Amino acid sequence: MANSLRRADYLAANLTFADDKITWYCNITKDTREVAMSWEEPIFTKAVDLCVNEGDDVLECGFGMGILADKIQAKNPGSHIITETHPELIEKAKAWAVGKSNVTIVEDSWMTLLEAEGRYNAMFQMNAYADDDLHPNFVYFARNKAKNNCKISWWNWTGDTTDEFMRFYWPDGITFTEITGLNPPENTYYNRTNHFIPVKTLSPNPTGYGVVKGTKIHTSTSETINIDDVGTNYNILTCADPASPSLITKQNSTCLNVKCKGIYTINDGLLVATGTHPIIIKRSGSWIEKNMNELVVGDKLYKVDNTEVEITKIDFDSSETIYEITRVVIGYNYFVNDILVKGGTDA
Repeated sequence: MANSLRRADYLAANLTFADDKITWYCNITKDTREVAMSWEEPIFTKAVDLCVNEGDDVLECGFGMGILADKIQAKNPGSHIITETHPELIEKAKAWAVGKSNVTIVEDSWMTLLEAEGRYNAMFQMNAYADDDLHPNFVYFARNKAKNNCKISWWNWTGDTTDEFMRFYWPDGITFTEITGLNPPENTYYNRTNHFIPVKTLSPNPTGYGVVKGTKIHTSTSETINIDDVGTNYNILTCADPASPSLITKQNSTCLNVKCKGIYTINDGLLVATGTHPIIIKRSGSWIEKNMNELVVGDKLYKVDNTEVEITKIDFDSSETIYEITRVVIGYNYFVNDILVKGGTDA
């Protein structure tokens, strides 16, 4: 994928527009690179057929030649948001959108929509050229912004079913539909005559609230017990504010035990909880509260030893596996697996 230097080089470059392609000259590789080409149309047509129904709310990341946008519009979506970062393509997208009341052009990366209202029935990452944020942050973005059974498709760089980029983050549940008879002219990115279109269908985020059974909860700075062994009125180690930490013990009210599907895992098991469990994180230098399903790689967690640990990996189990989870009912923050999480008293 593109590194930050290439992205900056691309965004500063003047694009060359032809009937069948958009290109730019890369000062790093010292050659001409294709941004988009018209031969991709059969791939886009099939991808939209697989993912979009009339009335859907659709997110399209990157405008390209507008071919994918045309295919989406032909489905009469309820809303159609297009993000674009290159200045010249922004102007192309805005001109294309004139008279289309269901279209919104976002003159920025799709990442800027993470905090925005709205969820989507379909998302496409096929024209997000030189996108440094694509892996793995789009996976986490998608999980947060998906409606029930949201369908997601992206450009399959390998063209086959290995699809090494997204398969690393979504190891299962991807379907592939083959397109044959392609006839791409010689180019720098894809020269096969067939292409497997990937589609991932996302289930809604879990509604259960808690951490998985067996997680360790701190009763002091040095002592822990299994969270599912916590009874009524146990002393639990708390920290009201990691920016000005003061660790004391307080009594919990009780614990709630439920079962649910859909679990998020941070850093290979450091923290395992449901998507709606609030976590204390540092983002942009400030300690804030975010639900587990809103975390992204690069956020930092507060540890019981007054250090921080950076999130480097987030996994989500979208299978039918049933998990036993425990929620501590306490009006204070508390530590599980050394990590500070948000407490709560509502049932």
